[in-house]
Amino acid sequence: MKKIMAATLSLLACAVLLAGCNISSENNEEQSLKVYSFSGENEYISVSNGVIILDGKDEICYGGDLKVTSDDFGDITTYSTTIYINGSEKEPLLSNSVDDQTGGTIDLSGNIGKIYGDILKDRDADKLTDNLWFELKTTNLRGEENTYQVQLETTEITKEVK
Repeated sequence: MKKIMAATLSLLACAVLLAGCNISSENNEEQSLKVYSFSGENEYISVSNGVIILDGKDEICYGGDLKVTSDDFGDITTYSTTIYINGSEKEPLLSNSVDDQTGGTIDLSGNIGKIYGDILKDRDADKLTDNLWFELKTTNLRGEENTYQVQLETTEITKEVK
């Protein structure tokens, strides 16, 4: 009788452990990883190697690299970059600015920057594939301001696994 009772308790303990493992597996499926890459260009600038990572709780936006493809940027003293979702209004994901106050000029080419946190603010990630934009605003030595916009081609690298 003691052997039957011990075997029954062992089976019950195993069943509880297996049920716990199954719940954990379901939670992992709900928080699947999504990775998007993006790039774009126009006759003045190009953006390459951008990445957005969404894993259910943490989000990362790496803006990639900015390259100027025109000679119009030799006398820039101030600039700002913004990556945003273009919907009914601009929804910024990443924004940076640089202001040279020494009287010199700034080289715009280089790393755009990155941000970590709740960057989408519970917005639908599906908007990324058709509505992601990059904006560059510049001011030159003469005080002239210009704005350049590029629609970013966005590709989902991962697919949701269920």
